[in-house]
Amino acid sequence: MSKRTEICPICGSEKVERFETISKAQLTVGPSFTFHEIYYKCSTCHEESDIFAETDKNYLKAQKEAEAQWIKDALNQLADLGISMAFFERAFELPIRTLTRWKTGDFSSTSLALLRVMKTYPWMVEVAAHNFDPLFAQKSMQETLVPQRIIFNLGTPLGESSSVSTLISSLPSSSVGMGE
Repeated sequence: MSKRTEICPICGSEKVERFETISKAQLTVGPSFTFHEIYYKCSTCHEESDIFAETDKNYLKAQKEAEAQWIKDALNQLADLGISMAFFERAFELPIRTLTRWKTGDFSSTSLALLRVMKTYPWMVEVAAHNFDPLFAQKSMQETLVPQRIIFNLGTPLGESSSVSTLISSLPSSSVGMGE
């Protein structure tokens, strides 16, 4: 196997030095991860770049590994809440063994998005199991809001004198998932 020659893409010089640093990034909802950031600096024209796109490859690999671990953790946390993989698959009408595939690394950005929503709002699995019935969804949301004292309306907490119905009716219909 021949060694690749590092040539500056700007001036054509072979006086190029390789640098490597460890960088950190964060998943949208999930842990941070590290990756090797690689760049080359030309001592002739002083241009810096990642000539061989190594940083992108390293980033994508580390991101995929972090996402795979996050999916395993999210599924385990849902199981700790009593939501089995079989129940989840039935509720969302997913093919059998879908979550097993996700857990072993065969997942997509869509599966990540669904799990992010379910991890944030685990009560939505019950809503899915009730065929996304709007009345059941509203009742589930009300039962979830009261004990958690979720903060809405620019930091105003749901107080003792406020009612969940008043709070929900003040929200735009798209916020509640109950379109007209």
